[in-house]
Amino acid sequence: MDCNQIRKVAANALITCNIHSFPIDCFAILKQYGFRVYSYLELQKKKPELYNLCISYSQDAFCINSLNLIAYNSQKSANRIRFSLMHELGHHLLRHRNDLPSNEDEANYFASNILAPRIAMYYAHLKSVNEVGQFFNLSSSAAYYAAQDFSEWCQDVRRNGMHSYDKDLYQHFYNPDYKGFVYSIRTCAFCGARVYNCLDFEAHCSGACRTNRFAKKRMLLHHFQMTIAGYSGGLRINGYMIFNIKKTCHW
Repeated sequence: MDCNQIRKVAANALITCNIHSFPIDCFAILKQYGFRVYSYLELQKKKPELYNLCISYSQDAFCINSLNLIAYNSQKSANRIRFSLMHELGHHLLRHRNDLPSNEDEANYFASNILAPRIAMYYAHLKSVNEVGQFFNLSSSAAYYAAQDFSEWCQDVRRNGMHSYDKDLYQHFYNPDYKGFVYSIRTCAFCGARVYNCLDFEAHCSGACRTNRFAKKRMLLHHFQMTIAGYSGGLRINGYMIFNIKKTCHW
């Protein structure tokens, strides 16, 4: 199966599961496909024979299609678990029925593209492998793998234009309120409003909320400094009393 076919399967999975923001919830996606998901530790307690089967095949994760079951090693890092879970989903959706090395490569490629679709990487304007890993919750090696393939994807689009699966993803992630491709939907940490395409760890609206966010931090820091100094009066700027912090600061 070539790269474009695998990208199409990954794109269809995102659309089928109604994903509209990254990073994706891997456990929720597996649940939508009807899988029961257990850690190896849970499986060892409940079904020791299945645990022995899974651990004998992989130290990361294993899928038993006949039981609609995926087990994973919870002692691995969170980002590695995410990749392993989507790797197992890849085996399922790509209809692999044996242990050929090529199947492992295809499942890896599926996992990379469902976790970080190249068109989402393009619109996010990520500038480094580190940013790719941080935004999509990928390990450093998985982020490097995605970044390398992103370069090839860009060259392919320049040569041949957007493929049908990219057009489908663009249509799916297009948001009429934002009037563009939305790769992230978060909640403003200050007012609770929706924030589109924010790469900051703490999402905030533009304008007033951005100003208030930093003003709040400055006031809290000033209040803390005055408390340490034993001062309990109001906040003074250029000699003028603005307001009494103890009475008005309720954050």
